[in-house]
Amino acid sequence: MRQKYGQNFLVDNNIAKNIVRSLNLSTVDNVLEIGPGKGILTKLVQPGVKFLTCVDIDLQLVDNLKRYFALNNVKNVKIVNEDFLKYEMLEESSLKIISNLPYNVGTAIVQKMLPLNNWSEAVFMLQKEVVSRLTAKPGSKDYGYISIFTSYYTESEILFDVSPKCFSPTPKVISSVIRLKNKISKEPNPLFFEFVKHAFSMRRKTILNAIASFKELDKCKGLEIMDNLKISPLLRPDNLSILDFLSLTIEIKKYTICRV
Repeated sequence: MRQKYGQNFLVDNNIAKNIVRSLNLSTVDNVLEIGPGKGILTKLVQPGVKFLTCVDIDLQLVDNLKRYFALNNVKNVKIVNEDFLKYEMLEESSLKIISNLPYNVGTAIVQKMLPLNNWSEAVFMLQKEVVSRLTAKPGSKDYGYISIFTSYYTESEILFDVSPKCFSPTPKVISSVIRLKNKISKEPNPLFFEFVKHAFSMRRKTILNAIASFKELDKCKGLEIMDNLKISPLLRPDNLSILDFLSLTIEIKKYTICRV
């Protein structure tokens, strides 16, 4: 039977236990679960934490979970029927997050969550290809904007893969579980992510071309910037580290300020 929101529910209890164990939970933790679905992770997390908030867009699933916890007289769980992309997260700085993220909005949820400082650690299950892009290093085919975005805000670690057979209905893709630790990073120069996104929109071009076409800079100025930073103008965006991009953005900002 096709689910209303296209969910693929985890049904393997051993995988569920491994995911929960990976978050290193304790009785003082406040936890947020995104998309609890039928509650396979929820029912494992709840007994061992201080408080658990679950957010799910599917009203029927929310009602089922509310009924289950009410019948068991559980007091440390709150079930919220809301689209997480519109949900305002709690303010506790010690918040931990867990989720079997929906394939269709997983990247959007990660991008919403990572810049926030009110969480410490998260364990997510996503499509394996998405996890590869989140954790990719310079020089790899998966390295891109989302890799740098993730690296700027977190320390990431791929934990294990999950077979399609562990879900119902069975997806056509392999999933991977990833752990993220919040670096509590300061917001970067406003040009930083804008420039990174611009550079990877033309990833087959050299970084010099990316600079020259950004903020109406010219190639002569781009060459000067790259010479100062000892970065080869012939490199492509996927050859540059996050520190290279940060340094380039600082120099680009200096030039744009001088022009104003």
